[in-house]
Amino acid sequence: MGSCIKYVATYDRAFWREAGFSGEAFSDTGPTTTTFDDSSHDGSQPALVTFSDGAVSRVWGDRPSEERRQAVVAELARFFGPQAAHPTGFVEKNWSEDPYSGGCYAGVMGPGVMTDCGPALRQPCGRIHWAGTETAVEWTGYIDGAIESGQRAAGEVAARLSE
Repeated sequence: MGSCIKYVATYDRAFWREAGFSGEAFSDTGPTTTTFDDSSHDGSQPALVTFSDGAVSRVWGDRPSEERRQAVVAELARFFGPQAAHPTGFVEKNWSEDPYSGGCYAGVMGPGVMTDCGPALRQPCGRIHWAGTETAVEWTGYIDGAIESGQRAAGEVAARLSE
C-alpha cells in the first residue's frame, strides 16, 4: 500500500468559492501534494481536504501531529488566503499507521501483473465470492470501486442461489 496522510479542514463559509477558487490545488513543495473542495453536497459544511502522498507522507508522518496541523493549515492559507488559516475543525488520518490497511489508496501491482492475473481477483473460488475495492472493474482503490465490486459479488451469489 502507498503512504498517505489525509487532512480535512472545516470552515464556517466556503470563502474560496466566494473568491472564485475551485478549492483545488497541487503542490510539489510543502507538506501537501493535492487539495480539493470537500464541502458537503448541499454546501452546509464547507471543507477542504488535502493529502500528503508518497515520500512527502513518509517525511511528515514522522513529525508530531500538531506540527503537521500547523504546516497544513499554513499551506491552505498559502493556497487560498488568510481565511484558510482559521478552520473551525481539523482532522487527519495517517493511513500508513492504520492496522487494517497499512497504507492507502490501493496496492499497486508491477507492470503486466493485472494483464496476466487481474481477472483472477474477481473469479469465485468455490462458494467464496470476492468483493472489495481491489477487485473493482472501475475505480479500484476508491469507495465507488468497493460499491461496484459489492454489487457484482452480490449478483454472483444471487445467480448461484437461483441455480
